Formats: sequence, structure tokens, C-alpha cells
Amino acid sequence: MMYDSVAGIYDLLMKDVDYISYASYFDGLINKYMDKKPEIVLDVGCGTGTLTCALRDIGYSMIGTDPSCEMLNIALAKDTNDIQYIDQRMQDLDLFGTIGAAVSFLDCINHITDMKQLLKGFKKVSLFMEQGGLFIFDMNTQYRFLNVYADNIFYESSEDISYTWVNQYDPKSRICRMDIVYYVKDRETGLYRRYDTSNREKAYDTEEITNMAKESGFDLIAVLGDMSERKPAANCERQFMVFKKK
Repeated sequence: MMYDSVAGIYDLLMKDVDYISYASYFDGLINKYMDKKPEIVLDVGCGTGTLTCALRDIGYSMIGTDPSCEMLNIALAKDTNDIQYIDQRMQDLDLFGTIGAAVSFLDCINHITDMKQLLKGFKKVSLFMEQGGLFIFDMNTQYRFLNVYADNIFYESSEDISYTWVNQYDPKSRICRMDIVYYVKDRETGLYRRYDTSNREKAYDTEEITNMAKESGFDLIAVLGDMSERKPAANCERQFMVFKKK
């Protein structure tokens, strides 16, 4: 899997992501758009479980699914009270019961680059979703792919971690290949270890996602800017979509 090679350092790589604030944001949307608080929430593409734990701490019983066993092993090493982790892709979802809501964070939707597979994923979430439940997720916008990612090269260097990030964006397929090399300092030896990743993401537009969600039994409730309750601006790089199960 794409993140297996960096599972052990993933939390370090994501240290600047404010998971607690995003968990509060998800919670606010659930409270705003649902009549009652759901008992069980599914975290699709939960990774190392940081958001899953933050939502659990707010008061939800959580299920976290991810296709990377290495990432889930990191999650299982954390506090798993009131959390169940399952090794599954979104499109292969097979739960033991229903869920009241589902969330997905850090462009998991973009990572499913095959539209048929993404539609299958939406249908799986819908299958286990209770009526009136919400599916809330973020997406990297087309603006980000065209104007930020594009064919650009990014790099950063610090004492503890350095990386070089090379993108190749195909405007026809709308798929961006991201090759990233990390050098992470070992605190015990002082030496640097190299980690290589190669990811692919697809630039979906709002209409495509809405049509797939509707075909899966969801109604569109809102399209929002990053950590906002307003519509995304034209130059918004990350947007959130809120769907309700019919």
C-alpha cells in the first residue's frame, strides 16, 4: 500500500495537522445537520487513527477502516478504547452493523482514482448508513491540482526531516502522480533514514462527486471551504462536502 513505507513516521510527517480542531469541525457539522447525535461514526481511511481518537474523545463510538495494515498497527498501539479498527478499503466495506455517520479526512476521496471504484465506495458507505446519517469528507480541489500541485517540485529542509516532492499532472486523466523522498533523523543514532513514497490522486469536480453520491442514495447538503461554514472560494484548495442518506 502507498503509505506502508512511511507508517512508522506518518504522525511525524503530519505533526502540523490540527486533528483536534478538525474533529471539532466534523462534530459541529454533525450537530448542525443531524437531528440527533449518532452513536457510531465510521472514519474512512483512518490511517494511524489520530482523527479517530479525537472524535472518540468528543464522545463518539468509532470504527476506523484503512487498507494499510502498517498504518493500522500504529493506530492499534494507541488508546483503542471505544474504537474498532478494520483492514478494509472504502470500496470493500463490510461492517457488522449500521453506522450513524461517516467521515473521511486528508483527501482519501482523491486517492481513489478510478471513478467506478469510487462509486462502489459511496454505495458501500450508503449500504451501512442509517437513514438521515451524514457522510462528510474533504477533497483537494481542481484549483489545487491545476495551480498548486501541477508539475511542480516542492522541498523543505530542517534538522529532523527533509523532503523532495515531485509532481506530474496529466490534465487529460486529471491524475497527479506525487513522488516524495523523505529523510528523517534517527534520534538515537543521529543518522538520517530515507523513505520513498509514490502516490496518485485524481482531481474530481463537485458535480462528479455529487452525482456519484446521489446514485448511492445520498442528498447533497453543503459544499464548504476548509474549516468553514461558507461556500468555498474560487481559489480554495481544500473543500468539504456534506451528504445525507435518504
